[in-house]
Amino acid sequence: MNDLSPQRGAVSDVEQRVRDLMHRHAAEAPAGAALLTVVRAESRRRARRTRVVVGAVVAVLATVGVTVPLRLAAAPMAVAAPSVLASPSGPLTVTFPLSPPPSGTAPEVRLAAGLPTLSHPLPDAAATATLTVSPTRPLAIGTERIMVRGVMGYTAESADTGTSLIWQEAPGQWFELRASPAVPVDRLAGFAKGLLPQPVSVPAPFTFALVPDGYTVDNISPAAVTFCPPDVTADETFVGKLTVMLGVTGELSTGRAVDVAGRPGILTDPVDGFFSLQVDLGDGRLLVIQSATPVPLPEPDLIRFAAGITVNPNATPGQG
Repeated sequence: MNDLSPQRGAVSDVEQRVRDLMHRHAAEAPAGAALLTVVRAESRRRARRTRVVVGAVVAVLATVGVTVPLRLAAAPMAVAAPSVLASPSGPLTVTFPLSPPPSGTAPEVRLAAGLPTLSHPLPDAAATATLTVSPTRPLAIGTERIMVRGVMGYTAESADTGTSLIWQEAPGQWFELRASPAVPVDRLAGFAKGLLPQPVSVPAPFTFALVPDGYTVDNISPAAVTFCPPDVTADETFVGKLTVMLGVTGELSTGRAVDVAGRPGILTDPVDGFFSLQVDLGDGRLLVIQSATPVPLPEPDLIRFAAGITVNPNATPGQG
C-alpha cells in the first residue's frame, strides 16, 4: 500500500471549484447508483468543456491559416490496470495534528485530496470551520499578513469560500482555515487560537485485506474511500478512481449475480466505462465498489478485493 503522505499539485479554476464544493458537502456524498450518476455527469461535463476549448483553438488557428491535426481524448479516461493486488501496509487511519477545545461535539476528521482535514462547528455561529494541513504552502494568494497562533500568517480571499487563514507551525506543516458560510477573519483567528496540540485519529470506514497495487488512497470519509491510479491527480472527486463505499439495499442495481466470499453480489455490465460491484451485507446495507473508468481490475481480482473488505463500526452509508 502506498504512503498516504499528502500531495498537492496545481489545479485549474474548474478543479478548484470542484474541490471547494466537495469540502462543503463531503458528508453528503451520494451513495450507490446516485454516486455513479454524479460521476457520469462530472466526467461528461469535463469532456464537453474540452471540446469547447479545442473548438475555439481550431477557430483561431484557421484565421491565421495554420492547420493542426487534433484528436480529443476519449471520455471517460482510460486507466491502466494494476498488475496485482497487494497487501496494505496497515489499517487506514487519518490523523490530524490539532484538535478543537472540548465542546460536546466531536470533530470530523477525513482525508480530502490526500490532505488530512478537520471540520468542526464554530462556537456561537451557524458556520463550520474546515482546517487542512499540508506539507507545502497552499496555493491560495495571500492578501494581508496577520499573527496566527504566535506566528506570522496571512489571509487569502476566494470568490467561492471567502476569507481563509494560512500559517506554518513547523517545517512541512502548513495550515489553511476557512469557514462555510464565510465569517470575518477575527472569528477564524479566534478559532485558530483555541486549537490544542493534541492529534485526532480516525479509522477509515473499511479495513482492506488486499488493495490495488500502485494506487494511492486520496479520500477517506465516514462513507467512502477512493483509490487513485498513479496517473490521476489527487482531488476530492470520484472521477477516474476506484471508490469503495457503503450503500443501502434499496439502491441495488440489476446485473450479473456473482459470489463474493459467500455473500450475494451483483456485477453490472460496463456501460461507457462505468461499472459497479454491489455486495449484499445481509443487514440492509450494501458494500459498493464502483468506477468511472474501464474496469481497472480483472473480475477475479475485483471479487478478491471485495471479499477482503471489512466494514468498520464507524462506517455510515452515503446520503443519496
